[in-house]
Amino acid sequence: MLIYRVPGSLDDSLDLLWEAGATGLEERGGFVRAYFEKRAELPADLGGEWLEEEDQDWQAAFKRDLKAVVAGRITIAPPWLAHEVADGQLPLIIEPGMAFGTGHHATTRMATEALSDLDLRGQTVLDVGTGSGVLAMAAARLGARLAYGIDLDPLTIPVARENAEQNGLYPPQLRFSEGTLSLSGAELCRPEGEDLAGYGVVVANLYAELHALLAPSYRAHLLPGGHLILTGILAGRLDLVTEALKVGQVSDLQVRLSEDGEWALVTGRAL
Repeated sequence: MLIYRVPGSLDDSLDLLWEAGATGLEERGGFVRAYFEKRAELPADLGGEWLEEEDQDWQAAFKRDLKAVVAGRITIAPPWLAHEVADGQLPLIIEPGMAFGTGHHATTRMATEALSDLDLRGQTVLDVGTGSGVLAMAAARLGARLAYGIDLDPLTIPVARENAEQNGLYPPQLRFSEGTLSLSGAELCRPEGEDLAGYGVVVANLYAELHALLAPSYRAHLLPGGHLILTGILAGRLDLVTEALKVGQVSDLQVRLSEDGEWALVTGRAL
């Protein structure tokens, strides 16, 4: 097996490796391992090295190494580890490889923990950029009356719905639609048939620049006393988000910050 190993993570821009013919990428120990059928011409400034290793059953190794994720009162696990969800924990079973996130990234875990810290019984929750639907599903598991996930990418919506069905979560409690927020929040984003004045919780796992742009819309979607949960933020870009939350109608939010390695979580409560 031919491997090109380069320092970094899967969050780095790695299009060059795919374009050079990589058949797969894996992050391990601070390196990205790119698998090739034959050597390719790669720029020296990438700082990588070629390795040859014996072929392995990577699917078996992946299953062996993958662990359930405990995030507050929620445990996110693949189907073959469903039996390991501890008594008293609320399970979310996600099939890895269904795309758009399985809950194992630090940002998803932090957001799920933040949701778990709230009393969501009877609440309405908006999940912006829902992807695989993990955060909306977590809100439903935690007792939300309505958890509504939206995403710009139409490919995510069938995946999210399939994940929800496999977890026994269905409309009207849990719904998914293609969509996004306007930058101003002038029009409330809500599922068809719901007459809402706003949401008790808005959660978004996006990135700092987009959070900064959407800050007014987040606030416009929050009911008085509502909670805002933002993640997907690199710690080095946290100032972009905190500054945006100090401007105009957003400035009434009581904001708290936390970090986990290179990732940050912003939570706020509307006055």
